[in-house]
Amino acid sequence: MKKIRVALVEDNLNFLEGINALLVDSPLIESLGQYTRGRDAITGIIETCPEIALIDLGLPDIKGIEVIEKVSEAGCNTEFLILTVCDDDASLFSALRAGAVGYLVKSEASHSEILKAIQEVINGGAPMSVGIARRIIQEFQAVQRRPKNPKVQDLTSREREILELVSKGFTTRRVADALCVSYETVRHHQKAIYRKLQVHSLVEAVAAFRGEKGGAR
Repeated sequence: MKKIRVALVEDNLNFLEGINALLVDSPLIESLGQYTRGRDAITGIIETCPEIALIDLGLPDIKGIEVIEKVSEAGCNTEFLILTVCDDDASLFSALRAGAVGYLVKSEASHSEILKAIQEVINGGAPMSVGIARRIIQEFQAVQRRPKNPKVQDLTSREREILELVSKGFTTRRVADALCVSYETVRHHQKAIYRKLQVHSLVEAVAAFRGEKGGAR
């Protein structure tokens, strides 16, 4: 069985060593690289393209969100799973907008839950800490109650197609496969969607899109 290649981006050395030991002990995971600084992580991840990178948001040189953006811009298909102490809305939605596929709060994530989350990402899921998941649902519900966004009309047919697939539960990688385009192409369209709809995550984008479709019936 092919092992899941995982990189770690974490500036707390004790925490980094503990999580790395967890990965090394797992027969299903190959620990591919450990980085304590964001710029080193960008270089290393682009060179090795692991399937998953566990990444903290608070790094000593640049923010974890910038690491995600730079790696994605380089065309690397690594999926980013946030593992951080930050549980505020600004960090959460900025990370999701940058392209993170999961968000775990350190104080809420046991070792077994971290391993489970890695497997979930590989299977196309989007693992979230319980409190985080509830806030995303609340944001989704709040968006649904907002007035319909006329900017949905500005979406191209391809952007609408992407939102249709995302609304059905497709991950960015699955959307790329379904449309026979590159992962980075889908990410480019997603950023255009965020800009046009003035939203910060796919959750908000899908809510606005569904609202417009519902109002058109």
